[in-house]
Amino acid sequence: MMDKTTSHDVTVLGCGLMGSALARALAGGGKTVAVWNRTHHRAAALADNTLTPMREIGDAIAAAPLVLACFATYDAALAALEPVPDLTGTTLVNVGTGAPSEVESFGLWAGERGAAYLDGSILGYPEEIGTEGAAVLYSGSETAWAEHGESLTLLTPVSVWVSPDVKIASVLNVGLVGMFLVPAVSAYVEASTFMLGQGVDQALLDAVTPAAFASVQSETARVATAIASGDFTTDQATIVTYAQGLDGAIDVMKEAGLNPRVFAATIENLTAAVDAGLGDLGFAAQTKIITTG
Repeated sequence: MMDKTTSHDVTVLGCGLMGSALARALAGGGKTVAVWNRTHHRAAALADNTLTPMREIGDAIAAAPLVLACFATYDAALAALEPVPDLTGTTLVNVGTGAPSEVESFGLWAGERGAAYLDGSILGYPEEIGTEGAAVLYSGSETAWAEHGESLTLLTPVSVWVSPDVKIASVLNVGLVGMFLVPAVSAYVEASTFMLGQGVDQALLDAVTPAAFASVQSETARVATAIASGDFTTDQATIVTYAQGLDGAIDVMKEAGLNPRVFAATIENLTAAVDAGLGDLGFAAQTKIITTG
């Protein structure tokens, strides 16, 4: 990578809630930080001894060897960066949210302009940046990670380079957060609404919920192993066992005045798996009705 003369350690593009938190964490870790936002007043609001607002995006990118782009979408990042055709000597890190295909296209776009590229997926809220409460996964250039990992780790100690395949951080984010965490918490909203509404004390619920989390942790490990190996045999509990155990459960919740959509989808999947002849296999065999083509 070509070196470039710079005045700052890091540039952050995009000064919304998350971008501002990233900039402050970097400055708090001792880095000099240039900041830019399409509406300048947001960048100007961050100004202090270690945070310098820039009016022109070209100046902001030229100011530092490491540039973090934090926009709502990949299209917004492309639109902001388009006026800067030459990114030679820059390591560009995009921490926005996008589909894996968008990540791959963005990585190619950055490479064509001479940048080393890392894609980052943030697992956490702005208030957790700078703490162990957040995690950031990075994929892409291993050389760029080796050069700038120390700076990026200031965003959270749980900063991990996961793969040279640029889309992997996004795949993990889509899978673990979008497809797993959000539906799981949504299911807990339904479940706790039912339990608290039936007279369970919150202190009791808080005390026993970790046992369910422990079961989830052990079960997810078995699921991943089964899907990776293709072996869905079990001597513990079959899909039909789960389906029979939940028979009538929807009616119980509806009688309580609830409309449990996530729970209903779970039962729908189990029923479809039984109908597909998978009832005598383990829970992970539902992958066969999820995979199409």
